[in-house]
Amino acid sequence: MRKHMGKKRMISLLLAVVMAAAILAGCGAQNGSNEKAENDGKISISMYMWDRSMFKELSPWLEEKFPDIEFTFVQSYNTMDYYKDLLARGEEMPDIITCRRFSLNDAASLADQLMDLSKSEAAGTFYNSYLEVNRETGGAIRWLPMCAEVDCIMANKDLFDQYNISLPTNYSEFLTAIDAFEEVGIKGFQTDWYYDYTCLETMQGCAIPELMNLEGTSWRMDYESETEENQVGLDDTVWPEVFEKYEQFLKDVRFQPGDEELQFTETTEPFLQGKTAMIRSTAAMADGIREENDINCVILPYFGETSEDNWVLTYPMCQLAVSKK
Repeated sequence: MRKHMGKKRMISLLLAVVMAAAILAGCGAQNGSNEKAENDGKISISMYMWDRSMFKELSPWLEEKFPDIEFTFVQSYNTMDYYKDLLARGEEMPDIITCRRFSLNDAASLADQLMDLSKSEAAGTFYNSYLEVNRETGGAIRWLPMCAEVDCIMANKDLFDQYNISLPTNYSEFLTAIDAFEEVGIKGFQTDWYYDYTCLETMQGCAIPELMNLEGTSWRMDYESETEENQVGLDDTVWPEVFEKYEQFLKDVRFQPGDEELQFTETTEPFLQGKTAMIRSTAAMADGIREENDINCVILPYFGETSEDNWVLTYPMCQLAVSKK
């Protein structure tokens, strides 16, 4: 729950990781293990990207930044199973791999194939709280988070100004704003409940105190480190309170039967048309809407009782690792 990592830090991370990989690949070429590098004088690096959207700007940027490296960019999938299957077929791990969301436990079987980056220059650019999430029990860190996304509530400030409604600074004011918009025929808050990530992120946003206190932190640590022999489910200490708060939140934002079928377009279009004042979204989307639709979007936190209790959720757009070989 920290300030998100900006583009500059993402670039610094890629520079450090690619340079390190290039040095190692160059050493391999000098030992005759990289025929392609010997043939054309370039160092070859394979980079697997979890989503095709990464290709648009990242691929040409890397090729321009590193003219002495011959990149092979491959679209992979957003799952650890892809790389596990790769190894099961006897294929080599790519030099640099990315994956969006996974648990550390899920990635444990790949540990022997990946470099320990805990003492690298790249790791030194991160907040400790981000690194600790990926630290293994032995101290190794094999995955580094790339440019983070900020998950939040997005508000159409033009609507707030038009109807002279104040932007909320706490949960009570958030509900007051919803009521004020409903009175003039505008949906106060709506979102794409159809998607599991929307439900999970709004639920977390409503219950940050419960998930961050001693009991909540202990449960999260146990869950992240579970094994096949020691499965961790929802407990009867943290989760009843979380679900109780989430139930109240759904009532407060006027969730109606059928809303669980609302998808992205069905909630975004009314927001763009000025028919909905607030939706769950991301900081990146707010920037995009400001530029493309000329709507003055602002990001709001998940609200606590006072302005000192507010939170935004942050999570990496993807994680990056380097092959040990």
